[in-house]
Amino acid sequence: MLLQRDTKDAIANALKVGSKEQFLPPNLPPEQVIQLPGTPGVYYFHDQKGKVVYVGKARNLRKRVNSHFTGNNAGPKRQEFLRNIYSISYEVTATELMANILESVEIKRLWPIYNYAQKHVEFSYGFYCFEDQEGYLRLAIEKKRKYTTPMHVFKLLVEGHQLLRNLIRRFELCPRLCFLQKGNGPCIPLQEHTCHGACEKKEAPDLYNQRVQEAVVWLQEQQPSFVILDHGRDADEQSCILMEKGRFYGMGYVPRDIAVTGSHQLKEWLTPYPENEYILNLLRQYAAGKTTRLMSLDT
Repeated sequence: MLLQRDTKDAIANALKVGSKEQFLPPNLPPEQVIQLPGTPGVYYFHDQKGKVVYVGKARNLRKRVNSHFTGNNAGPKRQEFLRNIYSISYEVTATELMANILESVEIKRLWPIYNYAQKHVEFSYGFYCFEDQEGYLRLAIEKKRKYTTPMHVFKLLVEGHQLLRNLIRRFELCPRLCFLQKGNGPCIPLQEHTCHGACEKKEAPDLYNQRVQEAVVWLQEQQPSFVILDHGRDADEQSCILMEKGRFYGMGYVPRDIAVTGSHQLKEWLTPYPENEYILNLLRQYAAGKTTRLMSLDT
């Protein structure tokens, strides 16, 4: 009865030797898998309503997507995952590194139900600068929050404290105004004549703030600015990833004949993306081992 009612020869096609359709999710049109390119990129699995339920990266989009549908795992979680795939979309990137970055950005943006990696909460810290009610600029270490731009980021709190103590010594700042000394006792550096008395209003705000601003400039100058240039999606372009003063700015594609001289020139070609600790570590590790594709920049 099944064979008689199979007017589209679905059974015969599925039983062909080497046929991959028998491994495909039941609700996914085969042509969407066939048309996938063999290039690096990011792919998206959509459910029946079009919502993205999974995001993945690939060196080869066609091979990576097909790998999801093969294997011997017949567990209920995998079967549920496959049943919820109704369509595939993708974005081609020039390099595998760009695919890694874009995947991380998209997981944080879309929060797909079947992505488990990279969905942990990041408790990285950052340096922030603000002016208090008395007019003094204050450096503070805070947890990195969404929609904020710290001057410098670090993963461990002890790392931030070490760097802040270095700034206090180098620029003769007040540890009280930097939240490193608490309580009502006397300022220790004031007794040692390395604090000029801003904590007790013995130093005018403008004089103290000048040294804070110098500390901020020095801190920013210590952060590297570089661009990673690689092949593009075609012969007329090259891919570009920009790190500016230790922060990930974004990535995109620039004409191959353009002479790269500075970050301001590049930004008109690039798409800004939010950074996270995974992306920063990825770029630091890449920059440490791929110096031939790295170009330092004067921002």
